[in-house]
Amino acid sequence: MIAEAAAAGQYEMEGFEPVPRIQIVTIEEALELRDRAVRLPARRDDTFKRAAREEDRGAQGKLDL
Repeated sequence: MIAEAAAAGQYEMEGFEPVPRIQIVTIEEALELRDRAVRLPARRDDTFKRAAREEDRGAQGKLDL
């Protein structure tokens, strides 16, 4: 099983270190390490473009109570 996982190779993403495509983690390791049990590429926050924030101060006024 370990040899098959190693034979699957590495996942490479530009700008990040390669990580194994198939990773074998025991239940004990998964429960103990939680999100660190599996090696993943680093998270990127620039994958989606963000729209410019619009400020329209005149659109919402005071309530007429």
